[in-house]
Amino acid sequence: MRFPRVRREGTRERPPRVGWPPCHFREILRELRMTTHSPQLVVAVILGLALFASGLSCPASASAQGDPSGRSARAARLRSMGQAYVAAGDPGSAMAYFRDAIAADPRDAESHVLLGRIYLDRDRLDDGLHVLSAGLAVRPDHGPLWRALAEGFQAQGDLGRAGAALRELTLRMPGDWEGHLARAELARRRRAHAEALGSYRALVALAAEGAPVPAAAVAEARRYAAALEVLLREVDPVTGPDRCRDASPVRRALAGC
Repeated sequence: MRFPRVRREGTRERPPRVGWPPCHFREILRELRMTTHSPQLVVAVILGLALFASGLSCPASASAQGDPSGRSARAARLRSMGQAYVAAGDPGSAMAYFRDAIAADPRDAESHVLLGRIYLDRDRLDDGLHVLSAGLAVRPDHGPLWRALAEGFQAQGDLGRAGAALRELTLRMPGDWEGHLARAELARRRRAHAEALGSYRALVALAAEGAPVPAAAVAEARRYAAALEVLLREVDPVTGPDRCRDASPVRRALAGC
């Protein structure tokens, strides 16, 4: 039985086959010959359902792919293919689609994250960090890229650079509650208690302002903040008993005196 060839991670790059997914899904099924108990058939069905649900159509011409919307749509189709392979337990084949999605639209931040995380999961940390850094070069406003980059640095044991990445994230996007949570957890791990306390407070404040922070995350942030306030009571400019008698104008301003 002959199965369609799927480019595996680590093989030499080839130009994508014209009409090979997602445009000619019926041809794919014919090529698979509808064999039962075939993992490839399961993958193909998942791909078809994903594409049907996405409502994306194939570009009418090569010129249509030249404009930004055409590039974005093509990248989205390729990314959907890769995600379907990941869901089917074949991240190696998915990598080729994520690479093609990035080639189609270098600003496709999601594909950078997905490809970078596969590298990290495979302990190819340098490759993963390279992909994530390339994504941030064109999309510095994408929170998941910063969080994945921080995870890569943590996997390397470089907690300093991981912390710097999360600080940059929360500076650029103060409304990213996941960034504040990741920063707080890493700061606790590094025993940077004051930074952890500030990040937990920021997360709780975002929730109070209506940000979609899960209730469990808010409750956890409040518990840790309460514990850290006890630990840092003498030096915390917000809760310290002597905060308004401190001679430092900066600390008095932070304390709201």
